Amino acid sequence: MKLGMPTLIEFKSLEENLKRCKELKLDFIELNMNIPIYTPEFLPAQELLDMKFKYGIDFTIHLPEEFDLSSFQPSIRQGHLDRCIETIDWAAKAQIKTINMHLNKGIYFTLPHTKVWINEQYEAEFQQRLYESYCKLYEYSNKLGVELCIENTANFHLPWVSRALDRLSEFDNFFLTWDVGHDAVAGFQEEPTFRRFSNRIKHMHLHDYNHKSDHQLVYSGVVPINERLQFAEDHQLTVVVEVKTSTTLAQSIEAIRNNYKRS
Repeated sequence: MKLGMPTLIEFKSLEENLKRCKELKLDFIELNMNIPIYTPEFLPAQELLDMKFKYGIDFTIHLPEEFDLSSFQPSIRQGHLDRCIETIDWAAKAQIKTINMHLNKGIYFTLPHTKVWINEQYEAEFQQRLYESYCKLYEYSNKLGVELCIENTANFHLPWVSRALDRLSEFDNFFLTWDVGHDAVAGFQEEPTFRRFSNRIKHMHLHDYNHKSDHQLVYSGVVPINERLQFAEDHQLTVVVEVKTSTTLAQSIEAIRNNYKRS
């Protein structure tokens, strides 16, 4: 198991994050592409490699949540697919192994007494577009030695999402990120999916949920932190302690080191 941190919005440069990562004796930083300075255009692969060797710290990549590889709008779907391919190239050149991504559950129409999800109503088309996109991505990422890990966003328990994951699992390089805080938000309804695909989990996002908000200090809510850390250790996962401030990150790392004893 390796522990890492997210790129923190309070820091204005990668080097500030690297210094904090080094101070906390962590193994890696997850570059969040929602922040403009952590994209291929602003951060060349060679610069990442130089930083990696200077600080002895690895990286993972977090793709923007809005990417929709099953979009019913062809040009949007193609644009998101192209950006994923560009990111895979960037990761490979920077010797980054893991890209964290999301499975967009789509939009819904609110009726007087229910919600109608478009991806559920048009599930065959949704699944086919998603499958075709991932077919291209898995083939390309496999050639470059990059692993794509699909993160739960309190959506893996939705029937049409669960069935889509089943279909994607046909690919040998289908991998998952277990976000344990998002799972808690969903009332732990996503956990059965992760137990079913336990041998496909490569990455974890660790944070707590206090019935009001997630991304909270570990051990402050309902997530069984030690149990999740034990799973991560047993499966040799990379674990991002995904809290949002430098102070909470330091407190979380200290709490893990005080409360979790590696077996």
